[in-house]
Amino acid sequence: MIEPEFTPNPNFPAVLGEDQTGVAAALIDRMARGDGSALTELYGMWSPILLGASVRMLGDRHEAEEIVQDAFVRMWHRSVDYDPSQSPPFAWAFAVMRGYCIDRLRYRHRSKRDCSRVVPIHLHAPTEESEDPRVMMKDDWRRVRAALQILPPDERECLELAVFLEYTHSEISAHLGTPLGTVKNRLRRALDKVRNHLSRYEF
Repeated sequence: MIEPEFTPNPNFPAVLGEDQTGVAAALIDRMARGDGSALTELYGMWSPILLGASVRMLGDRHEAEEIVQDAFVRMWHRSVDYDPSQSPPFAWAFAVMRGYCIDRLRYRHRSKRDCSRVVPIHLHAPTEESEDPRVMMKDDWRRVRAALQILPPDERECLELAVFLEYTHSEISAHLGTPLGTVKNRLRRALDKVRNHLSRYEF
């Protein structure tokens, strides 16, 4: 797999799973009402982040760029159906992009055009959700969000970078300017707390 060069993004959202200012939800609402400029604004806000994640999944920048374009077209058409109570805006957008990536990886796998290339198909991703822009059901998302809210901000930020964009420990360290050992400790503590919190529920 071709690893993209990692460059910390200064415009990276502070909290990936939330829309604390309401800006993203407002843009999606404008899109639902046919406002093309809102799509342009959302593209400018999220395309670098989604492109980076897509390149990591596909290992091919050209394909990743096509995926991101397709994902925003689908977001435009599905904006009328977006429900902020079901999932946060970025989680919705990320799920749309990820669904396209998974479809492309499956196509590669079936066609076997390049047997020498190792394609990391993420088997842990439920296939049903790749077709649905909602990351999880409303109740499940609330439980996970509640689990994240118990974390200190530094632990939560590390966990969100690892989960949403699949950053490695080294990449999180570079992005945050935090020692690698500190990042590993924060992730370990965050995972333990989230697991303990969610252990009372049956997903």
